[in-house]
Amino acid sequence: MENTIILDEVDSTNSYLKRRCAELPDGCAVTARIQTAGRGRRGHSWAANEGMLPLSVLFKNPPERENLTARTGLAVCEAIGEMYENPPEIVLKWPNDVIVNSHKVCGILCESVFIGDCTNIIVGIGVNVGQDEEFFRATELPHAASLLMLTGIQPEREKLFSAIVEHVKNRVAMPFSECYGEYKARLLNLNKKVKIISTSGERIAVAVDVAPNGFLVCRDENGEFEVSSGEVSVRGIDGYL
Repeated sequence: MENTIILDEVDSTNSYLKRRCAELPDGCAVTARIQTAGRGRRGHSWAANEGMLPLSVLFKNPPERENLTARTGLAVCEAIGEMYENPPEIVLKWPNDVIVNSHKVCGILCESVFIGDCTNIIVGIGVNVGQDEEFFRATELPHAASLLMLTGIQPEREKLFSAIVEHVKNRVAMPFSECYGEYKARLLNLNKKVKIISTSGERIAVAVDVAPNGFLVCRDENGEFEVSSGEVSVRGIDGYL
C-alpha cells in the first residue's frame, strides 16, 4: 500500500504524523507493533499492548472537517465487518466509538495541525484486536474488549490496517450527506435517554437526531439543542452505553 509507514514501536501514531506532517504526503498512513503513549478524546490516555492495532492517517485540507470523525467511525465499522465471513453486529456510540456486543473495540481521535494556509487533520484509530480479559481488568476498562474476546477470531493486523485505511480514505473523500443515512443507522444512542457530560456538569436528555454537521441533536424539558463531540462526552444514563 502506497504512502504507508510501519514502525516497530512509537509513542503515538498521531504524534508521529504531527511531528512530520509538513514533509509527509496527503493520505500518508502509519501503524506500529506497539504504541506506548496513545491519547484518547478529552485528554484520556489510551492503554495498549501488542494486542491493539494503532494507526493514523494524515489528510491535508480535507472537506467538511467538522464531521470527519463521524465518517471515520463509519469507515472503521465497515472495515471490521470485512474481516468476518459472518460479521457480528457493529454499531457506533456517538460520535465514533465502535461497539461490538455492547463493548468498545475501537476509539478514534482527530487532531488538527495548521501549517500556513493548510489545515492538516490527523485521524488516529486504535482497534482492540487481540487483548485478553486480564488486560482490560488490569487497565480498569470494563466496557472495552477485543475482537478476539467477542468473536473468537483475531483478524490479521496487516489486513485490518489496510482495510481501515482504504475505507477511511473513501469516506473522508465523500460529503457527509452521502454517509448520513448509513451513519445514523449505526448509532445506538438515537431515541434513547443519554447523559451529557461537560466541564460544567451533567445533563439528561433524549438523543433525537444527528445534525448535518455531525452534532448530536438532543431534547429535554427546555427544548432541542445540539452538542459537539469536541465539547462533551455522551453516555447512557446507567453506564457507558
